[in-house]
Amino acid sequence: MKVNCNKCKNEVITITFSEEQKLDLYILMQYDLKVFTEKKIIDEFNLDKKEAKIIIQHLNNRNGRCAECEFEKLNGEYIECPNCGAFNYNLNEPMFNLEFCSHLEWSLDFNNIENEKIKYYAKNFWCDGVSHLPEDTKSLLYHNIENNKQIITKAWIGYGGNEIYEMKIKFGEKAIENYKNNKSLIECIPGNNENPNWIKLFMEDKKIEIQLK
Repeated sequence: MKVNCNKCKNEVITITFSEEQKLDLYILMQYDLKVFTEKKIIDEFNLDKKEAKIIIQHLNNRNGRCAECEFEKLNGEYIECPNCGAFNYNLNEPMFNLEFCSHLEWSLDFNNIENEKIKYYAKNFWCDGVSHLPEDTKSLLYHNIENNKQIITKAWIGYGGNEIYEMKIKFGEKAIENYKNNKSLIECIPGNNENPNWIKLFMEDKKIEIQLK
């Protein structure tokens, strides 16, 4: 299906993206990696370079903000900006987003970690943020969460929450199911009563593993 953009006068191919593709495009656009975005669209949808470039022109890197004039109140996907007339994909944020990462940060309780040093200083050892933008953007061209069942990002953890850790977030059955069906991942964050071992910390290597339900 194609729509006419009243701003640039080009025909824009409208594509329905899977959650996987939406996450990839969201991250690539956040990093302004338009060359990788173009390659992904060409490879996965069998489009030519011109068609891909036109799509990218209408992919806003933040939901609600027009890609052309930066009007801030777009509502809904695949819509025309009421301010400038530009067509916008205006894709909803993927399930792996800032809101989920904030909830994950607040849920991390290191009191049950089997490490005497942490237990002794538990009140001063915490997480001060989880990045909603996975680090290895090149792998976004090839990865598949349903197969790999994980996302690797970074978190700020430690005494004062200021050391950078590699964070591996593993998807359990419920998380995979929610992810496939565009449902929130927040409800997949376990509590210590459900799974006391859902957090694994490797202080020497500055790594942490999280097991979602």
